[in-house]
Amino acid sequence: MKKYLIGIVLFLLLFITTGCKKSIIGKWKAIETNSEYYYIFNDDKTCSYEMTVARLDCTYEVDDEKITILYKGNDNPKTFKYHFDGNTLIIKDDTGKDNKFTKN
Repeated sequence: MKKYLIGIVLFLLLFITTGCKKSIIGKWKAIETNSEYYYIFNDDKTCSYEMTVARLDCTYEVDDEKITILYKGNDNPKTFKYHFDGNTLIIKDDTGKDNKFTKN
């Protein structure tokens, strides 16, 4: 019985520590803006930035509260701070503005 309880406690701890962390993976639609655009982050570290008239392919790396994006055809990666506010992804741009996204 004791081994059974230890197993349950370990499982719950694993679930709590990994299950509660929000994931950036998915399609994110910009909100609170006049333009319609999306970021799409894939499991394989590829991504795209999609607007109504164009699409930029990219790769990304996540480190703590920063995301580094390298757009295809560009040698200079861009690093942004990001965080979640509930179900909203917030990416701070170069000017310090919070860009808000909702999972689509």
